[in-house]
Amino acid sequence: MLKVAIYSRKSKFTGKGDSVENQIEMCKQYIINHLEGDVDFLIYEDEGFSGSTINRPQFKKLIQDIKLKKINYLVCYRLDRISRNVSDFSSTLELLQNYNVSFISIKEQFDTSTPMGKAMIYIASVFAQLERETIAERVKDNMLELAKNGRWTGGKIPLGFTSKRKKYRDKSGLEREFSILEINKEEMDFVKFLYEKYLEVGSLHKLEVYMTENQIKSKNNILFEKSTLKIILQNPIYVKANAAVIGYLESNGWNIYGEADNIHSLLTYNKTRQVIRNGKRTKSLNPESERFASVSNITGALEPELWLKVQNQFDRNKDTFPRLGKTHNALLTGKLKCGRCKEYMLVQHGRVSKLTGEKLFYYVCSLKRKSHKKFCDNKNAKAAELESLVLLSLKKLGNEQKQFMDRLKENYNSKLKDDSKSEKMLLDKALTEKKNQIDNLLNMLSKSKDIEDVMIDKIKSIKNECIEIEKRLTVLDDESKKDKVEKINLDLIENILCDCAVIDELPRVKQKQIINTLIDVIYWYGDKNNNGKVFIKFIGSDKDDFEEIELPDIDFSNTMLQFCSPSTCSMNKTATYRNVFKDIENSTSTVYYTLPERTIAQKIYKLRMIKGYTQREFAKVCSIGYSSLCKYEIGKSKPKRVNLEKICQTFNMSIDYFL
Repeated sequence: MLKVAIYSRKSKFTGKGDSVENQIEMCKQYIINHLEGDVDFLIYEDEGFSGSTINRPQFKKLIQDIKLKKINYLVCYRLDRISRNVSDFSSTLELLQNYNVSFISIKEQFDTSTPMGKAMIYIASVFAQLERETIAERVKDNMLELAKNGRWTGGKIPLGFTSKRKKYRDKSGLEREFSILEINKEEMDFVKFLYEKYLEVGSLHKLEVYMTENQIKSKNNILFEKSTLKIILQNPIYVKANAAVIGYLESNGWNIYGEADNIHSLLTYNKTRQVIRNGKRTKSLNPESERFASVSNITGALEPELWLKVQNQFDRNKDTFPRLGKTHNALLTGKLKCGRCKEYMLVQHGRVSKLTGEKLFYYVCSLKRKSHKKFCDNKNAKAAELESLVLLSLKKLGNEQKQFMDRLKENYNSKLKDDSKSEKMLLDKALTEKKNQIDNLLNMLSKSKDIEDVMIDKIKSIKNECIEIEKRLTVLDDESKKDKVEKINLDLIENILCDCAVIDELPRVKQKQIINTLIDVIYWYGDKNNNGKVFIKFIGSDKDDFEEIELPDIDFSNTMLQFCSPSTCSMNKTATYRNVFKDIENSTSTVYYTLPERTIAQKIYKLRMIKGYTQREFAKVCSIGYSSLCKYEIGKSKPKRVNLEKICQTFNMSIDYFL
């Protein structure tokens, strides 16, 4: 007996002629008319699922049955019922071939049991994807054309406006709708207040501080961030466009469409595009030639003079306050939080010491900084000391990696047993009950036609509930797969732990990668005596399982430099000599002479530190390039023999040391 699987799919539940029931019936009739012999039909139906993905409950069950060799033929009403994606369709077709399952699409009359049918299916799937991509491109082009005409094309509604739908009839007499933005007077008054207050205080930071100190929050009841304020203050949707505003935007690279009338505002478009980096979707700036602004049909609320004053203030601040934030390459940003208010801590540059001539760096609570200590007064943490403390903890973790991995695997296994299993069992049970209800209602319907209307509505309602349950089961399946990925990542974590044992020898970028991988969160509690406590929560730990370390218990005098990158060592050389080491000769003998020298990079670094040179000084006395030396020390490039000879000649040593 032939086992024939019929698969049907529809993105939305409707009562129209191409419903899943009608698809199944047409497939049955086709098989009865074209195949000889006894046939056993197996039905798989997904309703409410898109064809853009193959992550559908019944489709996954179909694939599983194919792999169990329960099926001879797979039949569908139309090709795109399987997938609208060429890659997914091709992989499905390859699976069918591997398990000797013939595929029939009745609408296109394709049958893979014939060579021509097999070839035509591939061609049709390619054109199906081409059509989908063409439609998407056409929709995008139409949206851009609407934008050039000043039409609001949707998206997040800016502060100060509300969205309303309006109806109109097109040239064919069909009724259509579009969205327009109308001014919300209360919100727009607040926008004007922001513009005036920015000019009063003079900078974004001071405006952010003012908003925080006065607890002025957004519609979502959260404090305003600088990034949010900047978007509001630079958005031309608020300004009545005139020649001066147009000129300012054009001077900043914007292409302008429409004529300014000193009444309507401007909408900006195509500033960013979606790109995929490292497998994730993110936004990237479009070239200036692709960005444009158009005079809209939205009434402007701000006078051009006010809006331009704000933009000019931004331009002045840009020149006055250069960006200095990346000079330190902080290790703990994104992981370090204030122990008092639980807000993230940021790197802040200290003053240059009159004693040492070096610049210090601190971690400061972001809420403390924004509120001028009004809502948080946690003491700042010295970046070098705190980072060294964290690296010490990771080094200790690397030396105790077996205990850590045992605990991590134990937590993972217990999570795997408990999480989602009880919910999945309840959902499976509920789904079975719902399907039994549908069967009972169908039996009742076959016996009595008088209750047909009531029964059909009830069946549709229960079927919709089944669809929601199946969607939730799909989510749980995805989470289960994610757990398997996490198990695979345990091997990666084990390898990283090996690096922890020698973390003091690694470049700063690698140190930050390890911190981001192995640490969930770090809390800092400062005190009045410039000491404090650090609580570190490693991955896989229980909710309240923190490792506590007190700063006063740590002696940094012999460990500080071991955890610094070459650039940090150079930057803090003078401070280190004057403040950390009581006896420079004894210190170098106990610290520098114990540095590893397994590689040429380590040998060059060790030699430079013993001689007491910064990277620039060392490069100069040895007559080699500064950038080359930096690359040598981090192992990014291997030094040529001629440069090794220069180093050996400078310090009167044999080149055999490096070879």
